[in-house]
Amino acid sequence: MSVTATSNESPVGPPVGLVVALGSIAVFFIALELTIISVAFPEISDAFPEATRATLSWVFTAYNVGVAALLLIGGWLAERFGRKRLFMAGLAVFTIGSLGSGFAPTIGLLIAARAVQAIGGALLIPASLALILHVVPDARRDVAIGVWGAMAGLAAAVGPTLGAVLVASAGWRSVFLVNVPLAIITAVVGARVLPESLDPDIDRKVDLVAVPVGAIGVGLLVFIIVAAETLGWFSLATIGMAGAAIACLALFLVRSKRHDTPVFDLGIATHRSFSSGSVGTLLFVAGFTGWLVFAPTFLAETWDYSVLRSGLAIAPGPVVMAIVSGPAGKLAAARGHRNVIAAGAVASLLAIVWWSVMVGSEPSYVVGLLPGLVLMGAGVGAGFPMLTAASMLDVPPHQYAMGAAGSTTVRQLAMAVGIAIATALVGSDSTLATFRLSWIACGVMFGATAIAVMVLMPSLASANRPSISTQPATIAKGVRHV
Repeated sequence: MSVTATSNESPVGPPVGLVVALGSIAVFFIALELTIISVAFPEISDAFPEATRATLSWVFTAYNVGVAALLLIGGWLAERFGRKRLFMAGLAVFTIGSLGSGFAPTIGLLIAARAVQAIGGALLIPASLALILHVVPDARRDVAIGVWGAMAGLAAAVGPTLGAVLVASAGWRSVFLVNVPLAIITAVVGARVLPESLDPDIDRKVDLVAVPVGAIGVGLLVFIIVAAETLGWFSLATIGMAGAAIACLALFLVRSKRHDTPVFDLGIATHRSFSSGSVGTLLFVAGFTGWLVFAPTFLAETWDYSVLRSGLAIAPGPVVMAIVSGPAGKLAAARGHRNVIAAGAVASLLAIVWWSVMVGSEPSYVVGLLPGLVLMGAGVGAGFPMLTAASMLDVPPHQYAMGAAGSTTVRQLAMAVGIAIATALVGSDSTLATFRLSWIACGVMFGATAIAVMVLMPSLASANRPSISTQPATIAKGVRHV
């Protein structure tokens, strides 16, 4: 039995700020695991000398591919069985995977534990945003999404810095174990204060063909993007996997359009806000990730910085990002998402232009690197979270988790694209010229983001939009509201 809520806030609801904090913390340590291990790879390689470079790459790939492949399923499960329930289950699975990764005695078990982490992450991400959107009133929605989205971007940016500090002080295993106490605290508090909600009209069954087909298609696509540089873009293996990915995704789309109980409702993608936000996310996140993934490498190889110094040198960017994200949400609600996102993309482009002109082979931190970090931090703080907010603007409340899963799947694909492009341009014999070439490619993507959102995205500010809360969510009976 359930009682139905008619608005985003129940009469006796949980502390909204605490729900936003719990959901944001969860997405922070999930996103953190994508970049924090980059500086730990040398020590991981030394710990498992028998492992080949290809095998070691699966420590990263298993997590990235797993999260991307399972997000849509995680979104449906949250709508079907309850967002809090999936959030708590995701926390438990992610914690087990983190412990397994931190104490893994062999490379095989480390990779397996990373896959377990990915399952937990895929359950947590859509449920966390759905929980936030369910309790936050419409007037504060953009700010809340801004915080949530900024935490994902902040985690990606701060990963190399935090990873460098942890590896230098406690060894490579600490980059996995650092999640455990935070996840436990989140679970204890979340069990008490998070409300349960689900889609009252979702069918109890789901398209059992589309579930594995969609997961395989997305997983193969991400794997191809990440691994094609090693396998060869035109190798038989790459071509074969590309054909399989296209076939799986085509079948997934066909079945999702025709089936009565799809794992992802394609009607979400017909909203102009969602589709234009997804295009912007693909371009912007690819540009940001393409720069970020090689920033520590540039400082280490070109300026001869230590791993720790490289990580700390990048830190001002995430700090500015965190400062900008909150005001960006308020500005987007008042002036429109596309204007804020376009401004963020232009600021990020200016950072690339600055570095391309001012950064050379000789260290020049204050004059060369730092101004670009401030511009990039401001740009990502405005663009990254507001692209998520724009994508979710017209998603109805009963499909929050499903919409979040779709939006985050695009983001995972974008990260893979950015890494692949940067890797191809920098190459194994990295030089200042190849780093600059990769920066220019990132700048092109930032410029394309600004153009795309100005052309494709609706201009109406969310504060002036009619309410879309026409289909209420269901609150499970007996949930404790503090």
